[in-house]
Amino acid sequence: MLNAFRRRNHWLPFSTLVLGLGLTFAGSHVSPWLALGVASSTVLLFYLELMTQWSFRAPSRRKPALNEPHWNPQLQVINGVEIQSYFWRGSIEKPTLWMAHGWTASSQRMVGRLESFMQDGWNVVMFDLPNHGGSGKLLKWTAEQSCTLVIGAANALSVEEPWLFDRKVFFYGHSMGGFLGLRLSKRRDELDFGTRWAGWVFESPMTGYSEIFDETCNLLRVPSLLRSALLSKTLRHVYAINGEPRLHRLSDADVPVWGLPHEPVLVVQANPDERLGAVHHERLVAAMSKRGRSSDFTLVKLDTLRHSGAYAHEERERIVADWLEAHSSSD
Repeated sequence: MLNAFRRRNHWLPFSTLVLGLGLTFAGSHVSPWLALGVASSTVLLFYLELMTQWSFRAPSRRKPALNEPHWNPQLQVINGVEIQSYFWRGSIEKPTLWMAHGWTASSQRMVGRLESFMQDGWNVVMFDLPNHGGSGKLLKWTAEQSCTLVIGAANALSVEEPWLFDRKVFFYGHSMGGFLGLRLSKRRDELDFGTRWAGWVFESPMTGYSEIFDETCNLLRVPSLLRSALLSKTLRHVYAINGEPRLHRLSDADVPVWGLPHEPVLVVQANPDERLGAVHHERLVAAMSKRGRSSDFTLVKLDTLRHSGAYAHEERERIVADWLEAHSSSD
């Protein structure tokens, strides 16, 4: 029953409050100290449940969906949630580029990064994450559930348009889109075309949830003494929403446990990164080095690139295009 409550909004906070008030009233007939103790516990539990619920926040305002017919927009219903997908028809001889947007953005915000690939005949696929663009909403937003839904939408698209995934597939993710890509690399066996991954491009990527949890606690002004309890509740909610694999600790949502590609990787990093800082790309650098993967890992820091709002950036486009061209033409 608790897991059913955790998957919903408001149920646990307010059932905790109602039950606590009832026990407080009953305790008042026994001892005022007992009533005070129950009331104090009720307030604490209600606060923790409310903060836990708020920690699963989704963007309050979403960027508009990509509304251009030549992008072949279509809705796919995956596990009861609508996922908006798009694809661009290039040459059947060319690879496919999967482009993933960041937090609060949509596929529309990625089109500027794609012009050179479209001109060169690449095929392109994009998906709006839940609570973004034209996709449906989740009651409680998690990257894991979003990944599950996007995997389902990608498999559905591969059945409808199999030619999109017949050749090499490259991934390009910005910020949260990079976090999605890292998880896709971990869950590749769930994709019908998971053996066709050929390379990964991450632009100023998010590579772990640890800092995001701290940021959320700061935003909600959660006292330091209560953050451990909040984390425990958060992990239980994540399990209730997603099931196995269970996250046992916060680091399970960080690279490399969260995911680490087997194929060549390019990171194009805003320097400085005004949104995520340096810790995220440094974590990826360290993980690739520890795995002995430095030879197929490329990091390019751009002083002129900003984390947000870089719809078009000539130097970034050139670096990404050259890297992808080199790796798409190699065996």
